Amino acid sequence: MLRNRSLQKEFRSEASGQGALDIEDLTHIGKKIGTCPNYGSREMVRSADLVVLPYQSLLLKSARESLGLNLKNSVVIIDEAHNLADSLTNMYNSKITSSQLKAVLSHLDAYLNRFHDVLGAGNRRYIQTLTVLTRSFLRVLINNQDGASTMSSMTINQFLFSLDIDNINIVKLCQYVKESNIIHKVSGYANKTTSIQDGVNQFDLQQEHDEGSSIACFQALVDFLRSLMSSNDDGRIIVAKQKLSGQPEEAYLKFVMLCAEKIFSEVTRDAYAVILAGGTLQPIEETRLRLCPSLAPADIKFFTCNHIVPPESILPIAVTRGPSGMTFDFSYSSRSSPSMIEELGRFICNIVTIVPEGVVMFFSSYDYERRVYDAWTTAGTISKICKKKHVFREPRNSADVEAVLNKYKATIQSCSKNSQDTGVNGALLLAVVGGKISEGINFSDGMGRCVIMVGLPYPSPSDVELIETIKHIESISSSFLVGDDKASGRKYDDECELQPGYNILRKCTKGGREYYENLCMKAVNQSIGRAIRHINDYAAMLLVDSRYAQTSSSKSYSSPTDKLPQWIKARLLCKKLW
Repeated sequence: MLRNRSLQKEFRSEASGQGALDIEDLTHIGKKIGTCPNYGSREMVRSADLVVLPYQSLLLKSARESLGLNLKNSVVIIDEAHNLADSLTNMYNSKITSSQLKAVLSHLDAYLNRFHDVLGAGNRRYIQTLTVLTRSFLRVLINNQDGASTMSSMTINQFLFSLDIDNINIVKLCQYVKESNIIHKVSGYANKTTSIQDGVNQFDLQQEHDEGSSIACFQALVDFLRSLMSSNDDGRIIVAKQKLSGQPEEAYLKFVMLCAEKIFSEVTRDAYAVILAGGTLQPIEETRLRLCPSLAPADIKFFTCNHIVPPESILPIAVTRGPSGMTFDFSYSSRSSPSMIEELGRFICNIVTIVPEGVVMFFSSYDYERRVYDAWTTAGTISKICKKKHVFREPRNSADVEAVLNKYKATIQSCSKNSQDTGVNGALLLAVVGGKISEGINFSDGMGRCVIMVGLPYPSPSDVELIETIKHIESISSSFLVGDDKASGRKYDDECELQPGYNILRKCTKGGREYYENLCMKAVNQSIGRAIRHINDYAAMLLVDSRYAQTSSSKSYSSPTDKLPQWIKARLLCKKLW
């Protein structure tokens, strides 16, 4: 299909004459002509005026090269750009678990024992090196006799020196793995051995699955080895050991890429212009700091506009107190108190009586949602709510989300027709910030007449990857404030041992703390933005926590509401509803 140039030329001619085509259209043309639509469309990229493609194909250098995508003098437009910095770093993350390491080690040992005498000296040496590295990685995960911290963070150099593998040339080793096709050879032999042991019939059924699993284990190892070739300051190695008591979570090694600027500079260097578009890009300073801190301010233009929805169509309120006058405080230390959960229940009972159709209520985590729901069930609050609204809960399993949403929508439509007969005027959906429902789901019209945000959903400071990102952002923000790149870059170099996250946050002066607060408010903005979906839509947005009423002057850092979108912030009321 590739060799026949005339068919490829015919494919390009027909495809280019039909305007914009999706994947199915291109496949249909390829089948009709008898040539490969994948390679045919790739060739068309070079002469195209407009190319639409996913993040990975644009931002990964290897993907751009394989597609023949030349960014020179191009205008690059990136939508949903609030995810851009995290997407960039996540593309270069790598992880390998203890079970994957054990599988790779057993396969390498078996292969080396079988073919030791027929392998050339060079091949044998590289395979032995792979075995040594795999054994070293496994040893660091299993060796936890002191029962100390099960999770730690290191620079790449610290990791290599601690395992005494700093003398191994990983660049040459990765090159050997790529050129020799050793992954498929060892995996093929391992699967053949398995077939002899387990029986031919069973092997025939499982061959495809086993081969994929075996290759996946090797690929995870190779990805991790490639990560070790990064610059020392570009990322961190997370070592998560198995607890002595035996925790359900598996031990693993993970490389976390921190430096988005270096990756993004490849795009900005070649492109004529780069446009970052998104509904929740503010505050823009964090985006600038993470993606292009070295660009002159004159080279960056910022444009924002009002929402298409008229101001009177939204009613955002910061609710500071409950019906009985209790101050709402959903900080981690007080949110689980029985009195706070009870007051929240009284508040919701009043809201479901007033608001018609659908109400979506967001909690900070699945565990807290479960705790509140169980307490309300015991206290009879759920029974009271059910007199006015049917109650639905966001499932943990993503596969069940669509079914729950369909029931929620059908219930609201049914109640709109029969509310006078039953007294029930809609439905209440209990959702979780960061879950499937908080981003990408459309709660237009009756699906979301009111969105309630319970508390401020700050991410857990016990997340090691988050704390490493915060330390990195604090370092780069400090370096541009003081102008000493190297001095501030060393600020956290001696602090790679895991510290309590709150201690790290207290040390942050600006950039790191700002990033932590932005994560919280971006999650709020994503969640409450689910309700307004078109020009004729309208909804109330209730931010339930006294901290939403704090002003910037009352603390040394900004107020949470300063980070709300302008179209919501301009209409925000801070009041007690009762």
